[in-house]
Amino acid sequence: MTLESLMNVDGTIDHDTGSAISGGSFVITSTPSTEVKIKNKGVYRGTLAGTFSGGNATGFVSGSVAGSWSINPTAANVKADNQLVIRVGDTGLLNATGTIDPPASPPTGPVAGSVVVLDAGQGEVDGD
Repeated sequence: MTLESLMNVDGTIDHDTGSAISGGSFVITSTPSTEVKIKNKGVYRGTLAGTFSGGNATGFVSGSVAGSWSINPTAANVKADNQLVIRVGDTGLLNATGTIDPPASPPTGPVAGSVVVLDAGQGEVDGD
């Protein structure tokens, strides 16, 4: 397994290559570790989860796509609080709903896309 940077609270989530969803804003709702820190900021471990809003997808009204996402860690050995850590490049799924364009019945529909830890928030500590 390759070494990748561990994600702390300064890390960022974005749409992965080929995702059906674009734009919008990601919010992390998971709580970082209070015991394991890098640059004095908690490391994420276990399943990383959050919300998404204001996104776009083909066939949907611009800015209407919103939902929730989760990313499971791919680390094999490094743990924080007895849970595997999240690392840059870890991917997951965004399950969302948007307003169908033009108006349809029903007026909303599902859409999904892949998400990725784009930036770990630090570049000093790597793990496998």
